[in-house]
Amino acid sequence: MSQAPVFAFVTMGSGDFLGATVRDLALANMLHRRGYKVVVYWMMETNEEMADPGIVQRVLCHGTRYHFGRPSWLLDRVLGRLLFLLPKPFRVRVVQGRSGYVDRLLGNMVGALYGRAEGDRALARRLADFLARDGATHLMMSYASIGPLALAAKQMRGGFEYLLTFQGDEQFAAHAKRLGLLEPFRARLGEVLRGSPWPAIAVSADYIDRIVEELAVPRKQLEVVYNGVELPKRDSKASFARLKAVFPGLSPHYPMVVYLGRQDVEKGVDLLLYAARQLAGRKLPMQLVICGSTAKGTAYRKVLADLAEHLGLAVFHAGSVPNEVRDALFAHSHCVVYPSVNREPFGLVVAEAMSHGAPVLVPDYGGIGEVIQQGGKAGGLTFKAWDSGDLARQLERLLVDKALHRGLVANTRAIAARFSLDNMTDDVLAHVGLGEQPRLAQAGGA
Repeated sequence: MSQAPVFAFVTMGSGDFLGATVRDLALANMLHRRGYKVVVYWMMETNEEMADPGIVQRVLCHGTRYHFGRPSWLLDRVLGRLLFLLPKPFRVRVVQGRSGYVDRLLGNMVGALYGRAEGDRALARRLADFLARDGATHLMMSYASIGPLALAAKQMRGGFEYLLTFQGDEQFAAHAKRLGLLEPFRARLGEVLRGSPWPAIAVSADYIDRIVEELAVPRKQLEVVYNGVELPKRDSKASFARLKAVFPGLSPHYPMVVYLGRQDVEKGVDLLLYAARQLAGRKLPMQLVICGSTAKGTAYRKVLADLAEHLGLAVFHAGSVPNEVRDALFAHSHCVVYPSVNREPFGLVVAEAMSHGAPVLVPDYGGIGEVIQQGGKAGGLTFKAWDSGDLARQLERLLVDKALHRGLVANTRAIAARFSLDNMTDDVLAHVGLGEQPRLAQAGGA
C-alpha cells in the first residue's frame, strides 16, 4: 500500500471496563496522536467519549439488529436510531435490566455470522462502504470472531487489509457451541484468518495456548502483542478525598482491599467475599471495596450485595466509577484483587493497578499471571484458581507481612511499564509492517 495508512477499528461499546473496548480505543487514540488518520466503527452500542477529539466515529450497527434470529434492517436502522436518541445511561439500564438480553443479542449475531452461508452480508456491505468513504487501508477487528465481516467486505471492495485480534473470543465460541455451530465457527474462522496477510494478535502467550486448544487455530497464525495501559505520571497521586464522595465512610487509616472490574459472574467476585469472611474471623482489619460496570445486567451485582449481607461483611459497593475515582482507588489501595474464575486472556485492571503502585492478587490460571512478573520479580501474588481458602491465605500475607508488601510495591511500576500504550502501539505497527513510521510533525504536517 503506497498511500498513507488510515486505520479503521470495528469494536463493540459494551461497558467502560470491557477490556477489548478499552484496549481498542487506547490504541486508536495513540495512533491518532502519532498523526495517523483513525476512524472507529461501533457495533451494538457506543462509547464515543473514549475516543480523542478528531477521530471520526460511525455506528456500524445497533444492538437491535440482532434482536431476532435473523439480522433486521428495520430494527437496526429505524428503531435503533430512534433508541439512540435516548440518553445512553437509560439505554444501558434498560438493556441490562432484561436478564440474558445481551447474551441473546451476541448469540444471534454469532448465528448470523456462522450459521448462514452468506453470513450477515448486508452489514459487510455497509462496512465496505464505510471503509471506501474513509479511505481506510488497515481494518482492525476488535474480536477475531467478527472477522467474517472483514473478509466479506474485502471480497466486495478490496483496497484494504485487516488484522484480527483474539481477546475474549472464547465467549463467541461458547455461543457457537450452544447453537450447535462450533465446527462451522472453527471452519469459517480459519478461512477468515487465511484472508489476512498478518498472523492474528493474541494478548498473551497463555491465550495462544487456549485459542489453539479450543478453537483449533494453527499456532503459526498467532502472535502475542500485549495490551497497553496509560501510565500515570510518576510524581502524581490522586487525592484520597476523591474517594469520599463515592464512599463516605472510607478511612485512610485502615488497609483498603479493592476489586475493580466488571461485576459479572465469570469474574469470581464472590470468592473474594468468602475469603474476606474468613479473614474477618481472624480479626484482620481491612476495608473491602467492590465496584465496576457490568456487561450482562445487574443480577450478579445484586447477588454480591445479598451475599455480603448474609456473610456479615461491610462492603463499600458501587457500580461504574469515574476515571479519577478509579485512579484514586488504585493509588490508595493496600492491594487489588482480581479473583476471576475465567481463564483470563490478559487483565488490563491488573496492569493499571500496578502502574499506580498497587500490588495485586490474581489466580494462577490464564494469561493474567504473565502480567505480574518480569525478570524474576513480581508485582503481586497468585492464589490457586477457584480456591477461596487459598485466596484468603495469600490476602492475609499481603495484610500482615509488611516486608513482603513493600517488596511487591517496589516492583509494580517497573513491571507495569512494559505494558505502556507506546509499547503496544509500537508492537502493533511493527506487526503490520509499518515499523516506526514518521509522526505527523516529522512528516511535514501532511
